[in-house]
Amino acid sequence: MTVSTQDLAGKSLICADGVLGTVAEVLVDPVSGRPTHLVWREPVILYQEISIPIAYVEQVDGEGIRLRVRREDIERLPRFVWR
Repeated sequence: MTVSTQDLAGKSLICADGVLGTVAEVLVDPVSGRPTHLVWREPVILYQEISIPIAYVEQVDGEGIRLRVRREDIERLPRFVWR
């Protein structure tokens, strides 16, 4: 899959079982310049961010980014912490 950061930022994240939310940030490999992870910012009392591996992306289309996993799979991933 060859997509640019601009193609991913702000798009809807769509899991196999429904809409998850939107891409808050795109993490990029500094050497290759390719996206490595999508960051989903979960709206709870304080924001929680989850880093989603780019390998979970099935396709990018006009509706958003379709993930090959379910929401529960995403929610089990470690939280992303900005430092």
